Amino acid sequence: MTRLISYLLLVLCLIPGIRVHADTMDGYKIGGHGMANIVYPDWFKQSFLDLGDDLEEAREAGKRGIIVFFSAKICSHCNAFLSTTLSDPTIMKRVQNQYDVIALDIFNDTEITDINDNIMSIRDYAETSKARLTPTLIFYGIENKKLVKIVGFYPPEKFTHVLDYIDGGEYKNIKLSEYIRRDTSEKTEKVVNYTHDYFTAPPHNLKRSKTNPGKPLIVVFDEPGCSACVRFHERVLSDEVVKKGIKPYDSIILDRTDNKSKLTLPDGRSLTPKEWANELQLSYDISVVFFDSQGKEVHRLDSEAGRDRMKLSMLYVLDKGYERHEQYLRWIREQRQLDKLSKN
Repeated sequence: MTRLISYLLLVLCLIPGIRVHADTMDGYKIGGHGMANIVYPDWFKQSFLDLGDDLEEAREAGKRGIIVFFSAKICSHCNAFLSTTLSDPTIMKRVQNQYDVIALDIFNDTEITDINDNIMSIRDYAETSKARLTPTLIFYGIENKKLVKIVGFYPPEKFTHVLDYIDGGEYKNIKLSEYIRRDTSEKTEKVVNYTHDYFTAPPHNLKRSKTNPGKPLIVVFDEPGCSACVRFHERVLSDEVVKKGIKPYDSIILDRTDNKSKLTLPDGRSLTPKEWANELQLSYDISVVFFDSQGKEVHRLDSEAGRDRMKLSMLYVLDKGYERHEQYLRWIREQRQLDKLSKN
């Protein structure tokens, strides 16, 4: 297994000095992993790292609250969020008027005081906030309550839905996943009939347990006609390295709108794909959920994701990196450090 992972890491160009190819997604500026060196906008707040004080200042300024932007310098999806979504003039103005945005690097050991006056390192705060993937954005309202949390890159149109969800007070009534599902405007007229032979055909029995483990499992939740789904099929699921990397897994693809077909879940229950997607609270049109050999969810991609993030996520789960590092980017840094040691 170690040899397989080392080989795949080489194929994925994690070795320093080998350049990762850019993975642009219809104009979204997402490059290869490790190629980013993000710079935060000058309109982000220069916080003294006391989030209670930051909320009080936002309240006094008549704002809705604060946004904690968890990121890392090497995170290309963070860079895309900054250079695409938060650089959109309409969104930028809206966010500036309503929130103070505070950027925190998940590798930073500087002390921070959270909204409940707990003091810890930024690194530990990221872990307690379950910022397992970057970027992670957490919206806190002036009532000292978390309003919503999103994980991964959201393009402008999707992020606008998130802002609308909060502005309209819908966060008090329904889950973000339900709210976003209402919108049908981001469909494509493109006829798509992709067949990926590595996905297992239905009926699906995914049952796993400690006494009867199987292969690790990848479940892709798709939605007919969605633009993000087309991009994911064309640029990610059709990629040759993704095809090779998925072989050690059991893998299936489900229509998240299907409320008729039944499948057996990893825990043995029977649900429709729609019921399961709703239970998992998947927000995005295209989502990938990873389960270990015993059927426990260990990782997910529930946002716009490029080829490299998918490839490395497969390695992260295959290596059981989640047992050592809940945060995916810490595992990536570990791989880079191990490679440097092997060359010395």
